[in-house]
Amino acid sequence: MENNILLLEFSILFFIIGALFSLVLGLYSNKLGIYTSSIFAIIAALFSLLSSVNVLLHKNSFKIELPINIPLLTPILSVDPFSAFFIFLISLISISVSIFSIGYLKSESTKTSIPLLVFLYNLFLLSMILLVSANDALLFLIFWESMTLISYGLIISNTSSDESRSAGFIYLLMTHIGSAFLLFLFLIMANYSGSFSFESFHGVYKKMPDNLNLLLFIFALIGFGTKAGLIPLHIWLPEAHPAAPSHISALMSGVMIKTAIYGLLRVTFEFLNPNSYWWGVCLLLVAVSTALVGIIYASQENDIKRLLAYSSIENIGIIFIPISTGIIFYSLRLYDLAAISLVISLFHTLNHSIFKSLLFMASGSVISTTHTRSFSKLGGLIKKMPKTSLFFLIGVLAICAFPPLNGFASEWLIFQNLLALFNTSSNVIKTIGIISASLLGLTGAICIATFIKLFSGIFMAMPRTHLVEYAQESSKSMIFSLFISSSLCLLIGLFPLFTISLICPAASTLINLSQVNSAAFSNNQILHINNTVSGHYSPTLILLLLLSFSFLGFIIPKLVNNKTTTRKDETWSCGISPKAEFEYTPTGFIQPIEVIFSGLHIPKDFYYKWIYLPIYDVLNKFSYKVKTVQSGVVQVYLTYIFIALVISIIWVSL
Repeated sequence: MENNILLLEFSILFFIIGALFSLVLGLYSNKLGIYTSSIFAIIAALFSLLSSVNVLLHKNSFKIELPINIPLLTPILSVDPFSAFFIFLISLISISVSIFSIGYLKSESTKTSIPLLVFLYNLFLLSMILLVSANDALLFLIFWESMTLISYGLIISNTSSDESRSAGFIYLLMTHIGSAFLLFLFLIMANYSGSFSFESFHGVYKKMPDNLNLLLFIFALIGFGTKAGLIPLHIWLPEAHPAAPSHISALMSGVMIKTAIYGLLRVTFEFLNPNSYWWGVCLLLVAVSTALVGIIYASQENDIKRLLAYSSIENIGIIFIPISTGIIFYSLRLYDLAAISLVISLFHTLNHSIFKSLLFMASGSVISTTHTRSFSKLGGLIKKMPKTSLFFLIGVLAICAFPPLNGFASEWLIFQNLLALFNTSSNVIKTIGIISASLLGLTGAICIATFIKLFSGIFMAMPRTHLVEYAQESSKSMIFSLFISSSLCLLIGLFPLFTISLICPAASTLINLSQVNSAAFSNNQILHINNTVSGHYSPTLILLLLLSFSFLGFIIPKLVNNKTTTRKDETWSCGISPKAEFEYTPTGFIQPIEVIFSGLHIPKDFYYKWIYLPIYDVLNKFSYKVKTVQSGVVQVYLTYIFIALVISIIWVSL
């Protein structure tokens, strides 16, 4: 345990030193600042990674007292297996992104202040690790706000860009609305528990009426759902991700929005104790809607990073599906099924972090060499950037749940998890489970079409504009980071049980079980509970079948071609030399889907017009009425303060 404490303390120290040194050295030389920031971030992430793995393997916990003294605050970091899983996730992605940032920042020609960017980068990583380690509500909110403000600084780091400033404003506004709900959530719980310590929140639901318990769950859902990107709280995400530098986009999409998953799970299962399956049913409807609508939005995009941002919304919806089923099973006292639901949710959380950061980094490689985010202007880059195209393809196959990659492993489990709803006695739950599974299948189909459009638009066919002419392969550090993430996609897909074994202690912590049913995950039958829920999946067998078909597909044409004469020539195009204008465009490819789902593709203006503008109008009118109390007389303001103080004293006394 002492080793774990020391490792995490070293991690915090190296992040702080890395931030300060990179700022100072960056003012002298951009190159020195970049290398210093990345090297210290990698070392710090390795320390925190080792600490978290030790906790997950040995299923223990530890605490660290911070050297600060703030009234009402318990300055303690506490790492249990659940928070250790998120430290593991943050550290793992941080290593590959930090390696990528070396080559990316050296090649990226922007007006970004490099010293400020590398300084904030280390602090951003540190804020996320401290957030998931906080053992006090006030400390949690301090780190939550720190993470928000630092990421805001990273979004607007290109100060000359109007897009960055606009995206940063929307991001800051929406996330602070979410923070307000979290503040009310923790204040109410602290009122009933008598303390802001997370330990005092355990069992606080017993002291509250059921209606208040439900209200706090709604507060948590809005507060954390805003950061996660649940529809209709998602409007900041497709604006902020494209505006940020690509390695920051990889962290925001791959890691930062997952801190909302951490917060929601911690509050829901440890503090609120969901006692009605309707909580889960309603959340399931929101989750499925988010997944489907998110991928429909993504399918219509021609901006690489906006497409990936909308895809993150889709995957957040997918992650929330097993969270929803977990709430349903927990409320019905099916604790084994609830724990397995959380394992599946955390498994897909990890997988999405890996393949989405891979795709954002690969996209950053393309954007930095072509200087455009519109893939309708690209094409043919597979010849210019063969290594990047290979790793991009692996990311595409993973996000499309193609076996034997990691995306398939977790999404297959999510389908099995939805089918497990048939173990309940409610016909409503069974019906919603079938509908949700069908819509998830539809979401997967649209996802495949969307990413075929993306990959082919960037890498296949002929170049559509001159932007491709001078493109070149990415630097060694960028390629190496893509290789790391691609390898993880393959390894986790081939050996999912090892990863799941690390996740099980995290789920057991929340459900308060000694361990997840040991028979739940076993070789070739990785979802089997009391002969009621069973699913067979062998990644090794799938790999062997794919290799066999690939070999046959390679050898048979060779044998046939040896007996026949072949002639290579240009594609026939009515006597005219083929041109890029003759090609089937990405827009044309996706047009049938756009027609079919035109009714579901709600324009962005809809959310502003029917949701946010009415709220703004009400607040604006209220502000004008309240404005009358501003007399400009100091004595009146002192009277207000005195009255507020008296009311506060009476309230505390009561």
